[in-house]
Amino acid sequence: MRKITKLSLAAGLLVSSSACADSLAEAFANAKVKGEIKAQYFDVKPLADGKSDSILVFGGNLNVITDSFYGFKGGVTFQTSHVSDISTEGTNNFANTMDASGSVMSESYLSYTMSNTTAKIGRQYIKTPLIAGSGSRMIKQSFEGFTLTNTDLPQTKLMAIYAGKYQDRTDGNGGAGEFTKSKVEDGAYSVLAENKSVKDLTLTLQYLDVKGNTSASDKDALYFDAHYKIAGIDLSAQYYDTTDSNVDGSMIGFKASGTIGMINLTGLYTTTSDDGKVYSGVGSGADAAFTALPLHGGSVTYTKDTDTMVGVAATKIADVLMVAYYGQVNTDDASLPYEKIDAYGGFLQYVYNKNFSAKVMYESADFNKAALKDDDILRIYTSYKF
Repeated sequence: MRKITKLSLAAGLLVSSSACADSLAEAFANAKVKGEIKAQYFDVKPLADGKSDSILVFGGNLNVITDSFYGFKGGVTFQTSHVSDISTEGTNNFANTMDASGSVMSESYLSYTMSNTTAKIGRQYIKTPLIAGSGSRMIKQSFEGFTLTNTDLPQTKLMAIYAGKYQDRTDGNGGAGEFTKSKVEDGAYSVLAENKSVKDLTLTLQYLDVKGNTSASDKDALYFDAHYKIAGIDLSAQYYDTTDSNVDGSMIGFKASGTIGMINLTGLYTTTSDDGKVYSGVGSGADAAFTALPLHGGSVTYTKDTDTMVGVAATKIADVLMVAYYGQVNTDDASLPYEKIDAYGGFLQYVYNKNFSAKVMYESADFNKAALKDDDILRIYTSYKF
């Protein structure tokens, strides 16, 4: 892992250095630079204390990727977050998600491409069903490790992934997240295959093995999904089979989506076995359950002996995307303080041009037990990309 860290730092130095040979200098001269300036406002009223908390954060990111030099590329991404205002009446519900003032180098990698194979080593963003960083907060989660991607087989992508460290959204003490072994423990290993050989059919299969600090805390997950388009309708099915510290869990899910006039309608359903909670993977972005809600995610969906249904309606008028949804969770897990949750919400997204966009989101989760308070979330996002 020390070698990976050294190579990661070397990639960062490579990108920032200008004392290079002419051909290498050209690779830097043709480097692509992009970035984003963001503002995010969150207001939450969690069931834990029923008190309204809010936070306003400004920040952004800057990304630089060199042009190819004999198949090699270097890339770095810096992220920064600054809390402008925070109000918490009870527990600081933003401590692990938004309450971060500071900067972090979330990507610093060296990649090499030969024919249809690309190897990337260092700090990098990863997005797969079972290993994925979430970008729904100011600081996007990242990983330090190695990825290998190959597309030699027709209509097929193969990946091998190793993650030795994980960067969360915050450090839990008011600072930006740092790269630690949390989540990946003694190393996360994964292989993935995606195939599109059959027209309108996409198959994805992934296996994840997380080596725990002890053998009793080992985790593994097998994920499969199939997506098929027929007569203007999207049909999907997914399956999880997981073990988390000797607790087995499984899930089956289905999704159907189609458009009637100006409205797109989607129906989603998942059901879990009565063995144990399903392990969704590494990173907050590893939340691939069809019934995961936009704001609350899929935490309750993965509990054992649970059925979840969600209906979504979406349309676009002018430049505004409007989405509304309703979901219901029913569980027979006696260890939980509820048997049913009704959730509803929606969002409006306005895209002014390719640079500026804004989104307002609201979601409420209502529990069937009087002792539990409703869990309400309001989020406002603004983004300027350059």
